[in-house]
Amino acid sequence: MSRDSVMSELNFSGFSGANNVSERFYSRKGIVEPKVILNLDVNADGSLTIRAGKTLFITLPNAHSLWSGNTCMLCVAENVLYRIRNGVATSVGTIAGPRSPVSFVDAEEKVFFSNQYSQGIFDPLNDTVSSWGIALPNGPMLLSSTDGSLTPGTYHICMTNVANGELSGNGTISDIILTATGGIQILNRPSGVLVWASEADEYMFYLVGAVDTVVDIPGIEPLPSFLCSPPPYMENLCYAFGRIWGSCDKSVYYSEPFHLGWFKLSSNKYPFEDEITMIAKAPTGLFIGMKHRTRFLAGTIPEQMAVQDAGAGSVRGTLAYCNQMPELGWTLGTPEKDFTDVPVWLTTEGVVVGAPSGHLFNISKNKIKMSIPDRGASLYRNLEGVIQFLTSFKTGSIASGAGFRDADTYAAIRSGKIDIHEKSNKEMSSRAAFSDEVSCTVTRGGVEI
Repeated sequence: MSRDSVMSELNFSGFSGANNVSERFYSRKGIVEPKVILNLDVNADGSLTIRAGKTLFITLPNAHSLWSGNTCMLCVAENVLYRIRNGVATSVGTIAGPRSPVSFVDAEEKVFFSNQYSQGIFDPLNDTVSSWGIALPNGPMLLSSTDGSLTPGTYHICMTNVANGELSGNGTISDIILTATGGIQILNRPSGVLVWASEADEYMFYLVGAVDTVVDIPGIEPLPSFLCSPPPYMENLCYAFGRIWGSCDKSVYYSEPFHLGWFKLSSNKYPFEDEITMIAKAPTGLFIGMKHRTRFLAGTIPEQMAVQDAGAGSVRGTLAYCNQMPELGWTLGTPEKDFTDVPVWLTTEGVVVGAPSGHLFNISKNKIKMSIPDRGASLYRNLEGVIQFLTSFKTGSIASGAGFRDADTYAAIRSGKIDIHEKSNKEMSSRAAFSDEVSCTVTRGGVEI
């Protein structure tokens, strides 16, 4: 089919973004909403800016888990943790186990990281990696002694390790019964390990000290890390309300407040009905994403939190915290509007913003339809004053990278160009090819562009 006529003049004043859901061309009078906008950014004033394209930043084979926080940029490749600075990747530590995405979080001027097989703490001041949490000591082996002023009764003894001024949780608790006034010998205390003991027939532990024999119990300093352990291997790390939160399978664990290496594994956790895919903080609680649903833990004190339904399931790896977010109808209950560090991520129903109310605002609904992946990646950036949330993911058995359900959008993204010479008419199930060129005049605000 050939056309000899020139296309009619198109008059519009701007663009409102792409829309591969609606068949309309104009979103409102004078504002164009094409199905595909390829390699262009839509500016706040409705104009278009061509994207600069991608640039090879650094060569690092098999790299994954790229992350940038308040103090540094990190990534992993071949079981090595790298710090990236000024275009150079420097090895700073190792990541044990099979290849697995690593979760990072800023807390207390350090970077905590973990996956299913490895964990640690990176110090950006000196590029060192240390253990996250302190191993528990063995339980004490006890023997009664005539040396001491302990009255008859049952005593409970445990020990804690100390590293870099930090205390571990207690090891196994051992019991001993004194039938006469005396003391308690500890036969297996390693050097530097602290001893804690209860008074007769009591269960509160007090510091005795780095000693091999308990002759009396001061009863002054109670054990602050009672029943604490190092953290489990977690994913989806989040620092909120003075604690680190993370997930293992279907449970969310949290540390003791401001003691980020102390975890009470039997009590300090929230179980959920499905595997956790995301933990996102808000000023009033936490969004807990799963494959099929997302919940909101309302509150800032774990013992007082309430579980609420928030919306659709959440996609792993797509969370980013954005600043300068516009008003979306929420309120913080104060005259101030805090729109910094707002969580934005991809759900099974589109891109959403997590509001302090615990609700989700879908910002791509009725605009973009796409296939939902198992995992993706996102970032927030300020590109020369333009605020952008970018998300990317692979779908399909061959990881095509174009996760769109309609054929036109899929073809454009995959090929990197829009085919204007060959179109498919879905209603007539026919195909037309144009052999000549079609021209048009495009004006914006009365000026030809």
